[in-house]
Amino acid sequence: MFALVIALAAPVFIVAVRTRDVHASEQQKRRDTLTILRVWLAAFLLMSGVAVALHLPDAAPQRTSSTALPPIPTLSPTPAPTSRPTSIPTPTSTPRLAHSITQVLTTFCDAITTQDYQTAWNQYAPPLQHTHSQPETFAAWGKFTGCSIPDQSGDPSAFTVLTLTFARGYTDRFGRSGDVDYRFTMGVENQAWKITGVCDILSEGCFAVSWG
Repeated sequence: MFALVIALAAPVFIVAVRTRDVHASEQQKRRDTLTILRVWLAAFLLMSGVAVALHLPDAAPQRTSSTALPPIPTLSPTPAPTSRPTSIPTPTSTPRLAHSITQVLTTFCDAITTQDYQTAWNQYAPPLQHTHSQPETFAAWGKFTGCSIPDQSGDPSAFTVLTLTFARGYTDRFGRSGDVDYRFTMGVENQAWKITGVCDILSEGCFAVSWG
């Protein structure tokens, strides 16, 4: 604004100087004109400098803001993994079988007593059936007239004793007659208790028989 005023005032001063004294020499008028131009130039430069100085504070923040680096993003802390409680495996429940050991042995004994050998054979586990000939097993059972389960303090375990009674005139390979004890081994086949082995009980141990 000040520079504009000075620029407009300079011609006015020059005209005033050159016309103030019509009798002044041309050389004097020229010197006065140069003086006015020098004063005008100095005033113009001074006012321009002041204007620039006044605008510097306003320009500095803009320059600073334009060159400022973008803020560095802060990384949020990674949450620590929460520990999950370890599940305790539950024990597998014992399968409910169709028949108990006592029921299977009772069925076997009743079948031997009534000579229902097919029902007695059905109480054998398939692997035991495959290792014995059915006709030979039925012939061996024909020597017995009865079968019973001795008192074993409740439901017998996987190793159970049965007492088989020989018919009159029959003995085992050791010459014994009458009531003879045999140990029956039980196992689970297709979710049912089955007879898996039979041995002849002696004081020296338990010996395999031809039909078990």
